[in-house]
Amino acid sequence: MNFLKSILIFFKTIIYFMFDSLVFLKTYSKKQNKLELILLIRQDLIGDFILWLDTAKEYRSLYPRGKYKIVLVGNELWCNFAETFPYWDEVFPVNVNKFRTLSLYRFKILSQIADLDSKIAIQPTFSREYYNGDALIRASRAPKKISSNGNMVNRNRLKKIIADSWHSELIPASKKEITELERNAEFFSNLSNRKHKIRYPHLKIPNSWVSPKLKGKKFFVIAPGTSGTVDGREWPPQFFADLCQKIFKQTNLMGIICGTNREHPIAEIILNLSGIPLENFCGKTTLIELAGILKQSLLTISNDTGLIYISSAVGTPSICILGGGHFGRFLPFPNLSDQKKNINVVFNKMSCFGCNWKCIYTINEGDSAPCIANISVDDVWSKVNTILQKDLSSNLLDNNSP
Repeated sequence: MNFLKSILIFFKTIIYFMFDSLVFLKTYSKKQNKLELILLIRQDLIGDFILWLDTAKEYRSLYPRGKYKIVLVGNELWCNFAETFPYWDEVFPVNVNKFRTLSLYRFKILSQIADLDSKIAIQPTFSREYYNGDALIRASRAPKKISSNGNMVNRNRLKKIIADSWHSELIPASKKEITELERNAEFFSNLSNRKHKIRYPHLKIPNSWVSPKLKGKKFFVIAPGTSGTVDGREWPPQFFADLCQKIFKQTNLMGIICGTNREHPIAEIILNLSGIPLENFCGKTTLIELAGILKQSLLTISNDTGLIYISSAVGTPSICILGGGHFGRFLPFPNLSDQKKNINVVFNKMSCFGCNWKCIYTINEGDSAPCIANISVDDVWSKVNTILQKDLSSNLLDNNSP
């Protein structure tokens, strides 16, 4: 079976290479760009984007306005959100799922990227993907194509050999295990020859993002979903319901369940199981609206998901129920002595941590992986109670007491 899979991957790799090569058969007119065009290519999820913001802002100083135009080629899921930041001049959205298919859409996107006539194309992503970010780098036709040397999580040796040949420069990456925050800083420092001081992500939320419906209300947020790419990463709905009951009993705070449309059914289950005042906002907010809600929230509790990074970045005390698949890479954050760390993690350490979510245990459909299922309600409540007593004022608790 593994041999057959390897053969299929081999042919898929070659077929995509040949399909993408059709882009270079087109004739592209020489652009008379007033400014040198810089492409920043990121095709990963919202959590990766939030973590990258610490260094993303530095590209503007490296390529200043007046001489350079920066175009961010991003994942369509978060591009509207990305447009609110001043670090680039334009955002080019890509539907990642559609782009991964042999389709007219893929050909159209590759052709548009090629037609931009960029001078430098940069892909800071550590875990590069042959069919996405690497393909866009190739299509750019930029004289300078720069990516991280990266790891092998999303590619095999053949993909690495082919894709590496498309680059003019590969930025070396440390082989030691470091967090994604440190990895992003490492890439930028090696690219720019500037030492970059790591900082936790920070988002300043304008008043226009604050939800009028929730203005003046006191509430907490839970996010029961994950990115949806791996089964078994979700904490059980019954556990979330039990935790919500404990919070309500202690504080009388209402709760809001946030997430994507995919998590709406899970949120309904939690709402019905808990029997307390909860509202289901899953699938009903944009990322901008979500950021506003998280800023207004007194506390956020989430699975391992990009939402927890947004919550932390807007300054809200946040608790992440953390499994072992990528333990140490995305969370826990490193301790930075001069900064406040808003994310608290709850985990149950196992010898198999670092499995890249290729669980060694058999997981029945609908069940959680052991590293998630073994985190008890009391484990999470202990962290919640500490925050309630430490970060939330006694006046708040008095005002909300039953």
